[in-house]
Amino acid sequence: MAQSTVGLETVVSVGEGDQGLEGASISPDGEVVIAHGADSKVFLIDPESPENHSKLDHTGELTMHDSAFHPGSNTALVVGDGGGVLRFVRSNNSLQEVGGGLLFGDTDLSAVSWNSDGTWAYIGGELGWLWRVRSMENGQLEAFSLEGRGSSDVSGISCVPGSNVCVLSSSVDGIGVIDGDHGVHWIGGFGLPWVGVVCPSGSEMQCVAVSTDLTIAIVSINPGDPSKSMIFDNDVFTLQDAEGLINGIEVQSEGISLISTAPFGIIEHDLHARASFKWLENSDAVNFSAQVSDERIVSTWSTGSFEGWLITSEGSIISYSPIGESSSGGLLEIWIGIVILGGATLLVISLITSSSPRLSRWIAIRIGSEEERKRAIREERLLSKKK
Repeated sequence: MAQSTVGLETVVSVGEGDQGLEGASISPDGEVVIAHGADSKVFLIDPESPENHSKLDHTGELTMHDSAFHPGSNTALVVGDGGGVLRFVRSNNSLQEVGGGLLFGDTDLSAVSWNSDGTWAYIGGELGWLWRVRSMENGQLEAFSLEGRGSSDVSGISCVPGSNVCVLSSSVDGIGVIDGDHGVHWIGGFGLPWVGVVCPSGSEMQCVAVSTDLTIAIVSINPGDPSKSMIFDNDVFTLQDAEGLINGIEVQSEGISLISTAPFGIIEHDLHARASFKWLENSDAVNFSAQVSDERIVSTWSTGSFEGWLITSEGSIISYSPIGESSSGGLLEIWIGIVILGGATLLVISLITSSSPRLSRWIAIRIGSEEERKRAIREERLLSKKK
């Protein structure tokens, strides 16, 4: 029996046919979403009302893989194949070409993130290439390659809120930390197919990395000496009762990440509780729409603690919200295996919920009475508004 926490509702499309989208980003102030993908397409989307969207005026043939807003929310960088970099300017909703062969050669660029104070953005690409970039007075970028890079594709970069330390994931070389002086330090996870990383907490110096094989790793940052950051043995988890493969991760709220899977599904990860929850099971997505469930989720953004939108590669934008009725069975049935990297030890443990108010609210929403459910959702929304 499916036990999704959220259900799908409204479907909006940014255009007819497969749009070939690869990702999307929401501005730090929460007022703008940009989505991007094949043929240098970039769409401007209202995060609260995605039916209000438009394709930005730009002609190109590149696939744009990742994007990141500057902390000030006024501009964003969009990176893609062949060294392509676009700058989105919010004041006039324009796109400017600021990359190219002179800076990045023909390297396919796959990841970008701004550090906390917005002085530098880090861009990663194929074969381990890494750069730090910033804007010059003429509007173009200046770029400097980083030493200590790996040799496999960079799959994700995320910077810790309130710090100029960033974390990167790669397809083979493992997980690295970029310190405030742009030094790269590899700290573990070699050989696993990492596909993304996020730093979802402004209060804890920790980030979450995911790999296609359903492995989750918590990266503990050492703020005094980022080179001594760690992935502790008991902070590497394998989801034993999840379907398919992981294809991405996005920040949902403080300490909370949403992990997208293929086939179509969503898993919530709570950094503070070290726990994972089934938010949306594939069978429920299929029951909602066989067509939508056959698409690939490329990004998510939230409009509340249990509400938000998913966007797919085809260009469908689908809302999610808490389900109206709770089925029996209640608590999440994903068991977590603690995998010691480089060893063969596997310890299967159950989720512990009593120590976390967040988990208690989740249980109330999932299996509580209607009154308990409403109270828990109200508490989540009040907490969300305070952040």
